[in-house]
Amino acid sequence: MPKVLLTIVRILEAALLAGALATPAYAQQATVLSIDALANIVVANNPERRFYARQIGLAGTERDASDRLPDPEVAFEFGERRMADGLTGAPTGAGPTYGVSIMQPLDLAGRGALRRAIAERQIALARIGLAQFDAALTSRARSLGYALFAAEQKAVAARDVAARMRALAQIVEQRDPAGVAPALDATILEAGAITAERNAVLADSEASAISYELNQLRGVSLKARIRIAPPVVGLPSLPSAERMAQQAGTNNFEIRALLAQLQQQGLRADLAQTARIPNVSVGPYVNHARSDSRETNFGVRLTTTLPIWNSQAAGVAQELSRQSQGEAALIAANRRITRQVYEQAAYYETKRRVLATWPAAAEKFATAATTANNSYRQGAIPVATYVEMQRQYLDALSALLDTRREAMEAMLQLRALNGGRSFQGASQ
Repeated sequence: MPKVLLTIVRILEAALLAGALATPAYAQQATVLSIDALANIVVANNPERRFYARQIGLAGTERDASDRLPDPEVAFEFGERRMADGLTGAPTGAGPTYGVSIMQPLDLAGRGALRRAIAERQIALARIGLAQFDAALTSRARSLGYALFAAEQKAVAARDVAARMRALAQIVEQRDPAGVAPALDATILEAGAITAERNAVLADSEASAISYELNQLRGVSLKARIRIAPPVVGLPSLPSAERMAQQAGTNNFEIRALLAQLQQQGLRADLAQTARIPNVSVGPYVNHARSDSRETNFGVRLTTTLPIWNSQAAGVAQELSRQSQGEAALIAANRRITRQVYEQAAYYETKRRVLATWPAAAEKFATAATTANNSYRQGAIPVATYVEMQRQYLDALSALLDTRREAMEAMLQLRALNGGRSFQGASQ
């Protein structure tokens, strides 16, 4: 009777251990979200996104101020006036003199329109930056969401295997000890359980790290816990890499930004060219002098520059040089993005073809692991076969989840290269 009670106690301890492992810290009181809902929350609540949104408002302020006239210039003159006889040169009077003029610089040669066009391009750049940040956030949230789901699945499977092995080890220890075989079988099962529990702990650690990053992206406390609902991961067939590269050449955020910058730089070069046209300022003036008599002069004053020395040539050359650098950067970006599209497309297609050959692999190996457990209890298979089946089940599940995650990340990378859009011609 004491031996039976000891067996019952050990089985209860194993069950309690399995229950504790089945509810890790990151899963307790967790909010369940789909990957789509997670991505939407991250984009809506990310604290860094406000910076990019604010840039649009600042660029709008710059545009509103771009075509305004320069501020007027005020000049003051103070001095003394002395009068003398024209024949004898004897002084006839002296007194103070002062003058005031207000000059308004004028924009000629369409400088105001050029500055406004430059500011408009700045707004376009700010909007591209916000759209790029949103697309990057969405992609990262989806990738981390599926990685969190995969880590949870690995941890759950490893705990199930560990619990089964420990329960079997308890049963084997109670069999009629005919030699050392039962003790060795129990030790093998316990060792397998330890390995599975270690895999579960590693998966839990990975899930916690992912959860912390997601919480930062969502702008919430690091202690907040979430779980991912089982996602439906679609892996559509894609158009040819050449066609995708053409679409990316039009939609890619970096290329669009470089094009906007190149257009903006062209306008800056045009603005520098207009510096050769003289600047003009116009405004009223008044001069007042007092000696033996009072004299007041007033009228309109016109001032301008004389571009004799062509000092603006250096500024024009600098703007044209920056324009050439922008053209070179655009060519380099096009080549690099085309190469990345080809690389990611090949990587994605390889993973997609492999996954197509593994239909219902997770369910198949999970069923086989359960069958092996029942068969070993009935004495139909040896312990080596049972342990190997459990280990292969965990390895196969990890391979399936990791390959699906890699394919999903490749698809997200391709979508990011295409400006956050799905490729035209891709099957849904």
